[in-house]
Amino acid sequence: MKKGYKVTDVKREKKIGVAAESLHELIEKSHKKLEFNVSCGECNLYVAEDGTLVDNDEYLATLPPQTVFILLKDSEKMITDFDYYYNMILSTKKEYIDTGAAAKQFLSTNIKEKFKVFQKYIAAADDARIELSERTQDPAWFEGLEPSEKTKEQSMSKRVKERMRGYYYKTKSALQSSETYVQSRNGRGKKIIDQFLLDLRKLLESNKYNEGYFNRKADKSVRLCNATGLFECGGLWNNNKCAYEGDHIINPYRSREERIIFQTWNLDHKIELSRSIIPKILEAIEVLYKGDFKCTVCYKYSKPGSIDTDRYYLQIFTKNNLKLVHIVCHHKGRHSAASDVYTVCNNCSRHTIEYI
Repeated sequence: MKKGYKVTDVKREKKIGVAAESLHELIEKSHKKLEFNVSCGECNLYVAEDGTLVDNDEYLATLPPQTVFILLKDSEKMITDFDYYYNMILSTKKEYIDTGAAAKQFLSTNIKEKFKVFQKYIAAADDARIELSERTQDPAWFEGLEPSEKTKEQSMSKRVKERMRGYYYKTKSALQSSETYVQSRNGRGKKIIDQFLLDLRKLLESNKYNEGYFNRKADKSVRLCNATGLFECGGLWNNNKCAYEGDHIINPYRSREERIIFQTWNLDHKIELSRSIIPKILEAIEVLYKGDFKCTVCYKYSKPGSIDTDRYYLQIFTKNNLKLVHIVCHHKGRHSAASDVYTVCNNCSRHTIEYI
């Protein structure tokens, strides 16, 4: 079944619509419409939103219609989030140009020089302003933010909630555009997915969208920073610590500039959302269709049951599977860590898991 997508080039000068049912067809049609002067074999497709390489049909199938892609030649480089933000502040906020220039310099140097430039820039900030919290105390920190954001902690909590909502809507979009949802027998697949999304949303709301992750005043067991607001990179998704220990650190509470730069840090899914978690949710639904599934709580076989929403919630939204990383340590290739099919029988459907 063909789906419609949007594709552009690295310069975003031309955006086209393409209907395709395979990665090969999507690249081939995009290559032709964008009039690339190289062969299809010399091109790669990336998700415009986060720069993820689309390297197989299985992953493509998890992405919703109208997803925007970037088709790159082998000789071209994917434009990073840092570059996007730099271009935005350079063109729309004159007062942010110095920040943008520092960010541009940071990205244009080699790895070792990046660290030196970054640390030098951060060291120049006013440490005395770290402890300030109210908008009235440090108005420069709040420039560009909504008037309703009265404290730094409130603002940082809002940033977390925005990311969590993004994960939710990405999951919702992928599930509701799937064949299981659109072409389900007697609407059963649609009902299962809608109920799953409702349960997932309730879990998010009951946990306040994990707003404490970036809040330095949250409980120590919840926040990802220390009491002053200092964040440290967790390293590549499959490492226990950052290889650049002592270099990949940031305190967005210190200055407006660091707050801006912090937006380029990623909450990286160790088990990938699009490549693994969402496909396994769809697989769990298929298992429920067939019946005689094995409950992941009591390990007994059953016919009636539901999706174990708790486990997918842990993987999509919590520190069980999320790692805060510096942009250099955000690996966008395929992760070997995998999700699983989580279904529960009716007797165990009320089972809940500790979230933090």
